[in-house]
Amino acid sequence: MSTQRKDKTSRDKLTFGKYILDSLSVGMYSHPLMSLREYVQNSADAIDYLPDCQRSAHIEIVVDGRKRSLTIHDNGIGVPLSKAKGTLLNIGCSEKTPTLNRGFRGIGRLGGLAYCDELRFVTKSQGEGIISDCTWDCRKLRQFIADPATSVDTESLIKAVSAFKQHKYSGSFNDHFFRVEMNMIHDGRNNLLNVPAIRSYLSQVAPVPFHPNFSFGQLIDNELVTRIKSYRTYNIFVNGQQIYKPYADIVTLSKGSSETVKNINFVELQGESEILGFGWLGALSLQGTISASTDMDGLRLRYGNILIGNKDTLSGFFRERRFNNYLIGEIHICGSGLIPNSRRDDFEDSGAKDELYSAFIREIGIPLSRKIRYLSSERSKVKNSSNLTTLFENATRVIKYGYISGLQREYIVRNLDAVNGNGSPEDKKLAAELLRNVMKSQHILSTLNSQHHSSDDIINLFRKMLEIVYAETSSRAEAERMIGRLYRVISEQSGNASSCEL
Repeated sequence: MSTQRKDKTSRDKLTFGKYILDSLSVGMYSHPLMSLREYVQNSADAIDYLPDCQRSAHIEIVVDGRKRSLTIHDNGIGVPLSKAKGTLLNIGCSEKTPTLNRGFRGIGRLGGLAYCDELRFVTKSQGEGIISDCTWDCRKLRQFIADPATSVDTESLIKAVSAFKQHKYSGSFNDHFFRVEMNMIHDGRNNLLNVPAIRSYLSQVAPVPFHPNFSFGQLIDNELVTRIKSYRTYNIFVNGQQIYKPYADIVTLSKGSSETVKNINFVELQGESEILGFGWLGALSLQGTISASTDMDGLRLRYGNILIGNKDTLSGFFRERRFNNYLIGEIHICGSGLIPNSRRDDFEDSGAKDELYSAFIREIGIPLSRKIRYLSSERSKVKNSSNLTTLFENATRVIKYGYISGLQREYIVRNLDAVNGNGSPEDKKLAAELLRNVMKSQHILSTLNSQHHSSDDIINLFRKMLEIVYAETSSRAEAERMIGRLYRVISEQSGNASSCEL
């Protein structure tokens, strides 16, 4: 009877297998730099518990390429002795509150397990002379997970790959801190050892301040502090260099031009019962997409001043996804019903989430999509008008002086024919007349042959030269400028002081 009871108990026991740790590390944080976001998020929460030291609080990140190590150190509240073991070893257990803290699921500290051989946590609380030290053997953990012959539950696995100890602290009794050490980093592309990449990532993702040189930074800060209760910024340093958000007065566009941010427009996203989001947009002329190299293209969604998803998260709420890249700005969440999901790439499904995106479409997505399309249409009209004027001028020169290349005449004929078929009545009439005369035009070098009886071989050689220059030069205007210079040289050599204007 006792044997049957034992077997039944064994069968009914719930077991959490070894793959849970794999799912909560590499499965949850698919890019190595996402683990930094989790550690910075925890540091920011720890600093929030010490409002009196907010000004002196900081987060230091040190990358050591030779040792292949990365350290994140904050002077937040730290973890007291009585709670350290459970805090550092338990999974999915957290005393944080979703509406007050950025991280609250108790899994963020696992982010580094997949990308180093040893993960170490060291912490101390103010007024205690003991530090807590927890080390995870990540290499051993991966071996357990990879071995199909090894079957072990999560609790046993954690005990097998981790070590926890507490010992006397030699520093000040009043010190308080939390330090994460990732040792023997081995992520595929060395992202966690790439200091410029880390700085760029954190400047976009982390809750850092605006750069002092950004003229509108203080204005935005003042508004956000008033409207978003959880809005704070933190001093974060990577190898001694402070990190700032990438926003600047001058914005570089993808096509190579640039423009200046003229002003800041604030926007409110209203739900049925509360304000769900509040944000700012830089006032730009919307001439084109912003260069991705600036790190500030696209409206960004932030919760607790930490990025949700990436720069394209809001792109799907415009008429065309690319329209988001015409803009710079941020939308900060302030609705109580909006909770980030585990991966922080969106929010948990809720009515508030639907309201937020509906409000975004209504207040930003549709109006700015219309504006961008209208401005693009207006620029096209100006461009088409300018192009049409240039076409008629080029056709007139060809009729008067002759064409400089067969490709040139083909291009003019093709475009005149298009205007003749689709232009306004007035443009059609002029295009038809020009088309007839362009078709009758001769090569510009034919005048040299008729006036000076130059050798046909020489003329044909010159013609081939001009054809090559026109065909191989990327800009038609540049080709015509070069050919004009060549023609003048050829004319002088032939004794023909031509006044032709190419």
